[in-house]
Amino acid sequence: MKLFLVYRNGNVDLDEYESAIVVAESQEDAIQMLKASLEEKYGEGKEEMWGNFDVTVKEVDLNEQKIILQMLCAG
Repeated sequence: MKLFLVYRNGNVDLDEYESAIVVAESQEDAIQMLKASLEEKYGEGKEEMWGNFDVTVKEVDLNEQKIILQMLCAG
C-alpha cells in the first residue's frame, strides 16, 4: 500500500472537498475510493463536490520527514 495526497486543481466553494489523504495501491485506486465514498455518502451525480475530480494525486514518500497537509482557514 502507498500513501497519496489528493487535492483539487481549481477553486473550492462551500460544501465541497479540497483534499484527502488516501492509502491505496495506486493513484487510480485512490481516485476510485474517493468516488465510491462520495457516492455512498451523497448518492450519484455529486462529482462537482470534488471539482469533477480535476485533481492532483501525489504519492507521499514515507522515507523522509515532512508535513503532508497543513491547512489555514483564514477569515
